[in-house]
Amino acid sequence: MKFLFSICLFTFIGWSAQAQSVTGKALQNDGKPADFATITLHKSADSTVVTGAITGEDGAYEIKNVANGRYFVQVNLIGAGIAASPEFDVDGANKVLDDIRLGEQSQQLQQVTITARRKTIEVKADKTIMNVDGTMNSTGLSALELLRKAPGVTVDNNENVNVKGKNNVRVMIDGREVPLDGKDLAALLKGTQAADIDNIEIISNPSAKYDASGNAGIINIRLKKNKSFGTNGNVNVEGIYGETAKGGISLSLNNRSKKLNTFGSYNNHYGRWHNGQNFLREQNGSYFDQQAKSYNTSRWNSFRVGTDYYLNSKHTVGVLVNGNIDNGDWNNTSVTKIGALSNPSEVTSILNATNTVPGHRYDLNVNANYRYSDTTGRSLNIDLDRGGYRITGNSYQPNFYTSPTNAFPAYSRIFTNETPTNIDIYTGKLDYEQPLWGGTFGTGAKIANITTDNTFDFYQVIENSEVLDTTVSNQFIYEERTIAAYVNYNRKFGKKLNVQAGLRMENTNYMGDLISANSQNGKQVKNDYTELFPSAAITYSFTEKIGLNTTYSRRIDRPSYQDLNPFQFKLDELTYQRGNERLRPQFTNSFEIAPTYNGFPVISLGYSKTKDVFTQVLATDPDNPNATFITNENIADQQNLSATINIPTPFAKWYEGFISITAVHSRFSAQFDNLGFGIDEIAFTTGNLYAEQSVKLGKGWNIQLSGWYSTPGYWGTLKSRQQGMMDFAVKKNLWDGKGHVRVRFGDLLGTAGWGGTNVFTPGLYMKANGTWEARTVTVSCSYRFGSNEVKAARQRKTGLDDEKNRVKSGRG
Repeated sequence: MKFLFSICLFTFIGWSAQAQSVTGKALQNDGKPADFATITLHKSADSTVVTGAITGEDGAYEIKNVANGRYFVQVNLIGAGIAASPEFDVDGANKVLDDIRLGEQSQQLQQVTITARRKTIEVKADKTIMNVDGTMNSTGLSALELLRKAPGVTVDNNENVNVKGKNNVRVMIDGREVPLDGKDLAALLKGTQAADIDNIEIISNPSAKYDASGNAGIINIRLKKNKSFGTNGNVNVEGIYGETAKGGISLSLNNRSKKLNTFGSYNNHYGRWHNGQNFLREQNGSYFDQQAKSYNTSRWNSFRVGTDYYLNSKHTVGVLVNGNIDNGDWNNTSVTKIGALSNPSEVTSILNATNTVPGHRYDLNVNANYRYSDTTGRSLNIDLDRGGYRITGNSYQPNFYTSPTNAFPAYSRIFTNETPTNIDIYTGKLDYEQPLWGGTFGTGAKIANITTDNTFDFYQVIENSEVLDTTVSNQFIYEERTIAAYVNYNRKFGKKLNVQAGLRMENTNYMGDLISANSQNGKQVKNDYTELFPSAAITYSFTEKIGLNTTYSRRIDRPSYQDLNPFQFKLDELTYQRGNERLRPQFTNSFEIAPTYNGFPVISLGYSKTKDVFTQVLATDPDNPNATFITNENIADQQNLSATINIPTPFAKWYEGFISITAVHSRFSAQFDNLGFGIDEIAFTTGNLYAEQSVKLGKGWNIQLSGWYSTPGYWGTLKSRQQGMMDFAVKKNLWDGKGHVRVRFGDLLGTAGWGGTNVFTPGLYMKANGTWEARTVTVSCSYRFGSNEVKAARQRKTGLDDEKNRVKSGRG
């Protein structure tokens, strides 16, 4: 630990070293330096912005770490206008450009017309990027629905996100992990609308700079940021109709001057989303044929406001505040026919059950940031974060048993519960980089303190009075401190070989105190462990067009806070979900190798081995032989082999598309000592396909057909069936490209429903299927207003990284 922190201190003294860069000077019309002007580097092929810088007081600028290629530089200074350099090539050596004089912009800008349109899918050496604006079939979708479309990503029946067959992906928004898991993460993703999303990054093997959590890597959802000087913004309105009508509005505003950038956004989404679930269980000599319908009423509101102040060309300070308010509710109605397996045609009784869960969520995160960056390649970033989450969910769950004809009630059991959750997260993070020995050296440290207080008060309603059930009511207080430090080094050797290697150390100390209403049932779980997490990446170019990328990382997944708390969430009294305080962290070693053509990984091959995998399993309740529950268990080890093929289809200027095919071969076995059964070694192969094809019809009209398909596989102990979905969209650009109208038709073939069979749990056979409101028609209208002068956007990544993806509460 002391050694790693000594390295952090040592690097402030550091060496200066030369890295491949583009340098030059910007001048005003009168020849004076264009101080604090915005510099942007653009690709010549499509004019997309690669990166940027800000000039110093002498008008000089440096853009470091520029890859080989053909570019041009654009200069933007308020009051002096915009100018651009001629196109130039970067071919392994530093590039010094001639002075760019802003007074000559009328001649220079004639050489360049910025008409960039990003491809829907970009595949890079270390990540895959899905540009949401590039797909018309994103209209009216939530972030969760977009993830179903992302290459290599699947979403199971419980709305858990998987990447290439691995089940613990960490979801980030603008580089900051959200403190949610399970149903609560799904609720957040449902509340985040496609209209507010710029792109989705899928990072399978993150470097040591990232938190080590997440065996499936990272999904980073980047929200839209305005890139213009002056005052500008965007407004989007959409309406959706499926089983019922719903809709929302989003608004973003930005004001940028030479010294100050202030930004804010607000979005809401109101409406009722419907789901259906059917379960046929055979256990304890009886069958249970359950049909359930549920709906979630969304009243989602989110906001984000911040400011960056540029002290000078090297120093920037900023504050960011964002929050979510959701006063939605969840309602479920189910009917279960019960009979003897010996006479399956006869129904002996019927269970009519409902569950009403009004929920309230208030999230508030505050970030303070300082950044230093100079023209030698040195940079320092410091983040201080405070996150607070207040979640309540009160449930009213009556169960009425009747005769087969519903003629008279036999008996009833009514339950209520109160489940307030308070979460407080404090983090501090430091990242430093500088050129060293012909490459880039990085180091950093982080400390995180988390406290979560979960209360579960369970009541039985007896003669219209609520009586606390002390056998299951509890309070779970969980405290955790994680201290981490890392070193990372990246260097290019000659023109063919690039090497990156890093090592991250994390020490975690936690204690969970389960305080039962019955003092004899109290439990305490605690641990203190230190682990090392190496990572590496090697890129080699055999020729100018043919290369090879290889990556490796070791990662950890810690159980979510609520998964450690053994409280019960009931669909009805015979089907429910509960946590498991015995869950252990899981560790994964992952390798990937990808041959490339023109820098594009057409084929990617991967192998991973995970120790102590935890996943959802079905089990029977030893205290109630007719009841079935879902819980999380460690299922020993799992091995995955994966292969991904990415095929761009740009057949003509008016036609473009992308096809991604992923296959995963998995092998695992399990022994659940506390559940009393195990699973012999199982090997299976699954596949996932995503395709999108777009046609430009002219005069601002575009059409797009997209779809995804998943082969049968395993969701925990549920053997799933195939599923897929196809969408069609039409788009018309309006108002000189500042606005557009989109119409999307979702799930054209009605094939998005899920299904599966449980074949592992002794004494339990279950077939299940369900649907969600995928067949919809969406109409959206978007308008962009204000200044169009391009600036370099400042990417903000805060310190609430690993902690914010591990909270599960409410309906979860």
